[in-house]
Amino acid sequence: MKQWRLELAKQAIFCLAAIVFFSFPPGSRAAEMPAPKAEEPAGRTGAQKENKALSIEDAVFIALQNHPSIKAAEEQVGVQGAVLGQQLGAYYPTVSLANSYRTANSTGGGDTIRSRESDRFLSQAQIAMTLYNFGKREGAVQSARETLDATRYAYITTANNIVLAAKQAYYIYLQAAALLKVREQAVKDQELLVRQARGFFEVGTKAKIDVARAESNFYSAQADLITAQNNLKVALVTLRNALGVQDLPGEPILAGEPSAAPAPISLDEARKAAFSARPELLQFEAQKRSQDQQIAAARRGHLPDVLFSANYGRTGSSPSTFGSGVEVNTFPLQPTWQVQLSLNIPIFDGFQTTNKVEQALRSYYVVKNQEEQQKQQVALEVEQSYLSLVNAQGRIKATEAAENAAKENFDLANGRYQVGVGSIIEITDAETLYTSAQTNHINALYDYKIAEAQLTKAMGNQ
Repeated sequence: MKQWRLELAKQAIFCLAAIVFFSFPPGSRAAEMPAPKAEEPAGRTGAQKENKALSIEDAVFIALQNHPSIKAAEEQVGVQGAVLGQQLGAYYPTVSLANSYRTANSTGGGDTIRSRESDRFLSQAQIAMTLYNFGKREGAVQSARETLDATRYAYITTANNIVLAAKQAYYIYLQAAALLKVREQAVKDQELLVRQARGFFEVGTKAKIDVARAESNFYSAQADLITAQNNLKVALVTLRNALGVQDLPGEPILAGEPSAAPAPISLDEARKAAFSARPELLQFEAQKRSQDQQIAAARRGHLPDVLFSANYGRTGSSPSTFGSGVEVNTFPLQPTWQVQLSLNIPIFDGFQTTNKVEQALRSYYVVKNQEEQQKQQVALEVEQSYLSLVNAQGRIKATEAAENAAKENFDLANGRYQVGVGSIIEITDAETLYTSAQTNHINALYDYKIAEAQLTKAMGNQ
């Protein structure tokens, strides 16, 4: 009989477990059991995980969605919104419920020492409210509103900085990738030159020094290639950090070749646009308005407050005489209520109000001077980025012409060497000149794109 009961209990437990298991939706069970993760092949970078392009617009979007700085700035806006809510609470009454029990024992004097034991019960609802305080409440609320606006402008500033960092890192990565291709082609050209020099030496048309010179240049080109490969890896790490992610969803690819266009506006127009649109300056404007409200509220500290309070409840006490021997019924509790209207007039507070006004005034001038410093910084950023843009634009034209000339020179020198007319020095110098011209042109192109992004940010636009 005992074994039969045990078997029945096992079956019941099994059925119950099955019912509980299948009562959950499939999604909840899958969440409890994480899927196995496939191991990544060794040496595979984040940019190689998927064969899709990552545009600069996608990079900016990813940065704004994932970077910790933007999330912290967003939370800061929420913090200041909560501060505003606290200040708005001054317009509402405060309601509380108080319940207390007190017991005491005391001794009375006279011919006979008598002791008194007493108990007191109290339960009441209380309400208090500031009816009017001559603008102190309004000033605090408006100051909190202006501070919230300043915090929102700080959020925009953070977003603009993240966008600029993402664009710079994106262009630097593309620049490193373009320079890597130049170095790879240089290695191929030097390798071809080594084979040509060895062939000429074997047939006796060139000296051994040509082979030694070609091999030296080949190994130097390999060293430059290793440096370019490392620069690309560093640029990839920098880009991931700027976007706030561990892996990139695709390969950064610029749509079309980078190009240069004339500056859309003049320097003066760019400076005026920056002064009217930069969120840093708008943030200081909001901070000054907040300080104005704090100054006004501090000055109103000399004015009175009109307060209202009321309470209603029930109370009861034990005997109130010493040694009378009379028993008093504590229960039921008796109703009690009170209504009070107060006018509090400050006379002297140890100069606290005077010093609060002084503190608010000094804080206002601190903000004002910081605003002036920020204006100078904005003007500096606009001018520097504008001049860098114009400089890069001019360099693009010059380096493009130099690259074309160096390419023609390299082709001529290469052709002369292949037919045995040119020297190893001539072809080496031509190849070095061509590589340098390509590098300068690539640097000029991406310097222009970076300066363009910096000017856009300096003007307060993204």
